[in-house]
Amino acid sequence: MNSYLLRPRLPGGTWLAVVLLLVGLTLAGVSFLATPGTGLRVAGCIVAGVGLILFVVTWIAARRARVWVTLDDEGYTVEGPRGEFSGSWFDVTEVSVSKKTAKIALWHGPKRRTIIAHPAGVMDDEFMCVREEIRTHLEALQTT
Repeated sequence: MNSYLLRPRLPGGTWLAVVLLLVGLTLAGVSFLATPGTGLRVAGCIVAGVGLILFVVTWIAARRARVWVTLDDEGYTVEGPRGEFSGSWFDVTEVSVSKKTAKIALWHGPKRRTIIAHPAGVMDDEFMCVREEIRTHLEALQTT
């Protein structure tokens, strides 16, 4: 059994959050050197607080968008933001791969399919390993 973790890109807000956090901490730190530093300290703490909240929100969003793919000799399990899906290799009737959007569709007859989509929409090494292992499992079925 092999498990793969498909991770999204860092949200753009993450970098904004880090900048706000650093600017806020710098302002709060500089306020200790300034004589009338109370206003600067409050402003720094507010900016740092906003940066921290934004960082936590973007981090949680990125963690929720992750997709776990587990493949073994019997079948597969896909866990992601849209739920958990599983199936047997014996039931897979067709496979389609979109290289442009980094998606794999495993068809179980004409009406049921499971889509494995990379949350970042890229064909990275992890996604390529998933694709190759699916191919290996399905080819092993055809030879038996």
